[in-house]
Amino acid sequence: MKNNLSVVVCFVLLISTFSCKNKVEKKTITYEVTPEFCAQIKKPEVHFTSEIPENLQIERPKPGKKSFSYGMFQKKNSDSIVVQMYSYGYINADSLTLKTTGKTFFSQIQSLLESGGYKMSQSKIDNVNFDNNNYLALQAIGNINGKNDPSFIGTYHFNIILKPNPYKNTHIIMIMAARDDQSISSFEDFKDQLDISTIWNSFTYLD
Repeated sequence: MKNNLSVVVCFVLLISTFSCKNKVEKKTITYEVTPEFCAQIKKPEVHFTSEIPENLQIERPKPGKKSFSYGMFQKKNSDSIVVQMYSYGYINADSLTLKTTGKTFFSQIQSLLESGGYKMSQSKIDNVNFDNNNYLALQAIGNINGKNDPSFIGTYHFNIILKPNPYKNTHIIMIMAARDDQSISSFEDFKDQLDISTIWNSFTYLD
């Protein structure tokens, strides 16, 4: 019995060591948006940080150039088709109007997706349980033929989450998208099954 217990302990330690090693060796880039940077790109003040996998293309807003987000990250396949995407949108609202403002904003996003060529087979704007928390979200599945933008072709899952900011009235909208060839079977897969999941899991608001 003692020998069996020793084997089990060793096995657990081996697995733990392997897991920790993978976490340490995973290459990411720290992405921080500071109040000073917000002023440079003429956007509402917010402060946050997250880790971006090195295999994703990073598009950081540039001062003087119009941008609709605080940053966008994409994974492309060998044909230069975007298969995963993560972007930091935002809304301004106090705690009393956040839900109403969020629903209006999500309706606008859905309209933009449809006007951009996406034919939705599924779409809802509601409070959802994601990653063991309740969030206001737009969850949709849509197909696009690449006519308007050749870098997006196929069927995509959209998991767009409003992440309330505990410090300021500028709240980040997590715009997540993944093509159906990314082994995605449900919206919950955005939590930990994709490269962009690292961004979600490492995101932190700062005061």
